[in-house]
Amino acid sequence: MSTENLLYIEDANKRKLFYRFTPAAIASQFVPLIVVLADEVGVEAPHFEYKMWNVLTLHDSFVVENNNLLQKLIKEIAQEYECEDHIYLYGSGIGGYGAILHGILCKANAVYANAPFVGFSDSKKNDLSSLLNASDPFPIFYLCNNNENSLEAETEHFVNACKTNGIKCQLNFCQDSDADESKTLKKVLNMFERMQPKV
Repeated sequence: MSTENLLYIEDANKRKLFYRFTPAAIASQFVPLIVVLADEVGVEAPHFEYKMWNVLTLHDSFVVENNNLLQKLIKEIAQEYECEDHIYLYGSGIGGYGAILHGILCKANAVYANAPFVGFSDSKKNDLSSLLNASDPFPIFYLCNNNENSLEAETEHFVNACKTNGIKCQLNFCQDSDADESKTLKKVLNMFERMQPKV
């Protein structure tokens, strides 16, 4: 996979996290940041631009050792484009895991995860429900099982942990899936826009 046209951020050990960033094309009072994570290791998230959204797409799926790098990148972009209060994440599969994890870590407004691996069956160490509690602010989680029976137990475990802690979580909140992920992503962003309180 070529990385020559991509931006990157690196840590002290020179490990690089490659990404694309497209600022919003339309200025308005609501100019949020959407972070799009790929659904497989070694696969680039689709290049995507959308009207009044700042769009950050990762070249590879989130990698555990790059947690700090991605959080630093999200923080820097959110500060520069003054969208600290409007951060959203989107991902499918392993990208859904990354979207939930990083949504929690950066205190995002909302997360849309399609058929996410939430780590419950992997190990207690990777179980995302262990990060939930009743006292901290959390994103609203929109989870879509997408008829993946193997993930139902994992997703239900996470949803039950959200309910136990009073965290808003909607299971099977599926936008009509489309072979073109960009179309699905546009539907999700339109839904996020409708969530916003009127100014």
